[in-house]
Amino acid sequence: MAVSQIVFLRHGQTANNLERRIQGSRDTPLNDEGRRQASEIAPEIAQLGITRIYSSDLSRARDTAAAVAEVTGLEITVDARLRERAYGVWEGLNSDEIRQAWPTEWKRWREGLEPGAPGIQTRLENGELMAAAVSDAIAAVNELADAGKTTVNEKLLFVSHGSAIANAINVLLGQDPSVWNGLQGLDNCHWAVLAPRLNSNPAWRIVSYNRWFA
Repeated sequence: MAVSQIVFLRHGQTANNLERRIQGSRDTPLNDEGRRQASEIAPEIAQLGITRIYSSDLSRARDTAAAVAEVTGLEITVDARLRERAYGVWEGLNSDEIRQAWPTEWKRWREGLEPGAPGIQTRLENGELMAAAVSDAIAAVNELADAGKTTVNEKLLFVSHGSAIANAINVLLGQDPSVWNGLQGLDNCHWAVLAPRLNSNPAWRIVSYNRWFA
């Protein structure tokens, strides 16, 4: 395998992050702190030897990726499959508001399960099932990693979102895509590094998780 590392970087802080509101697929921009985080961390990410940059199409991820691109001189490839899972009518709400309106679904979700039978798609308008969302992200990661096999020692950066990254890593480590297994989402502008395991299943292992500065 020519890809020697995959780096997942979560976007910088937004107003919804600060207020602890679920963003999901809403296109909320970086706030001043988020822009500062992205600028501060960009040289650190560049030192990892990144050779390609891929980003979710949501602006908070694209603007974080742009800070890294400015330092590295690399172009950004935008892929909508890397965006955050859609949480339907939960988007824009905080945990207290959700717990009061959907107590059963909230409890199941906090336990790592889909919010309720028959699922988030029917109980939460325009929501998206975990397995479907992570399937798109994994397809993108595998496809783009395969494209990187033509060059030796490729190090790929994927700039994405908290749940999207945690769920994608779970699957790359061989976990069930429909159940959350305890891997917490990255903090804003923190990153995780995965490396290949030759002739092994699963094919990837975690080198570091939720890193800020070395």
